Amino acid sequence: MSATVFRCSLCWLFLLAGVDLSAGPYSAALNDPANTHDAPVPGFVGPDGIGGARISDGSGGFLNTDNYVNPIFFDWASSVINYSPAPGVASTWSNPALSLGPVTGDDFNVVSLGDLSSSQIASSTPPGMLTLHFTHPIRNLSGADFVVYENGSLSGFNTGGAGSGGIFGELAYVEVSSDGINFVRFPSVSLTPSLVGSYGTIDPTNVFNLMGKHVNAYGDSWGTPFDLSDVGLDSISYIRIVDIPGSGFFKDSLGNPIYDAWLTIGSGGVDVEAIGTISRLMTFNEWQDLNGLAGATRGATVDAVGNGVPNLLKYAFTRQPTRLDGSPALTSVALESGRLVITFTRDERASDLLYEVQVSDTLSASDWTTVAQSTGGQAMAAVGAFTPTIEEASASAITSIGVIRRVRVTDVVSAAGRQKRYMRVKVTQLTTP
Repeated sequence: MSATVFRCSLCWLFLLAGVDLSAGPYSAALNDPANTHDAPVPGFVGPDGIGGARISDGSGGFLNTDNYVNPIFFDWASSVINYSPAPGVASTWSNPALSLGPVTGDDFNVVSLGDLSSSQIASSTPPGMLTLHFTHPIRNLSGADFVVYENGSLSGFNTGGAGSGGIFGELAYVEVSSDGINFVRFPSVSLTPSLVGSYGTIDPTNVFNLMGKHVNAYGDSWGTPFDLSDVGLDSISYIRIVDIPGSGFFKDSLGNPIYDAWLTIGSGGVDVEAIGTISRLMTFNEWQDLNGLAGATRGATVDAVGNGVPNLLKYAFTRQPTRLDGSPALTSVALESGRLVITFTRDERASDLLYEVQVSDTLSASDWTTVAQSTGGQAMAAVGAFTPTIEEASASAITSIGVIRRVRVTDVVSAAGRQKRYMRVKVTQLTTP
């Protein structure tokens, strides 16, 4: 995600000229994978459909029974540093521990930050805040680095604002810090034109970089992505959520008034369900722990699921270790314009791997030559004097996710006139278990 547009308000004024404010450029409330600004990230994936939360059906069973929490997440908020709600939050909604751990998709499994009345705003009563700590630092890698989940829901009624089909969502600023003392607020945009009322809705395509614009309720689970490039930080360990009473008094980064459902009571203000880390550096052993591999299913050469692929290669080539996920072969080789091209995926969070793209004419063990490599999660690069063509881009169908990389390396020589030519990817674990 590019951050440059947020550092020049004049640029934004130019870009917004002539835009129909009834339908903005940002992502919709549910699945919108191609949106280049803030494509929502599903909390759950699986056979029952992307974004379908596995939650109780109220009759002893589950909705989306075969779905599971999205494995793109490597961590979740681990502890509450501070919870300072606005006055009036009901006790039912005031347990900050509910914001810890994985997303649930349950719109009651939340902590509320409370809302402010016009008189409280006038008297400078501070809005509700929640500060969470992450045991493992969140890094600034490709694409979104973390995702926030509120409990917004689609409205089937015209209760004001965007009307039926809009999202009943309560918005909040998102701030981050590396030391828990100095926080930086994400630049944000809100193009909602006017007050929407206590039960009014907003059009999420008019909102960017604010928590609460995506649906996470009633069986649908979608979160809002945030990219540390937007605030210029390489690593953070703290995230602070600051409620925005939607009266228009509070402003976005361009000075626009921010409107959402206001005034709300009881569970008023933004409701925090979960915050998931995408960009956490990982080792093979940590990956095994995360996926519950133990005993007979644990180890570099062990095939935990019985599909013929050992765990280390599943880790290296972004496969699920305990599920038959139907993914294609680990690598593919094709002949393009007379040269071999090898394609594979890698995870830039894997900090303890060496990938080597090698070529050979004979398959002899001593005849393999490394022409490109990636070490410790870094981008694939040419080796020595070799000049292979290297292409690397996100492998995800969701534009906001960038850590899973699709790599294409073209051979340094033409295959024409050669009886045989081979390419392979060699993976080496850099640390000893």
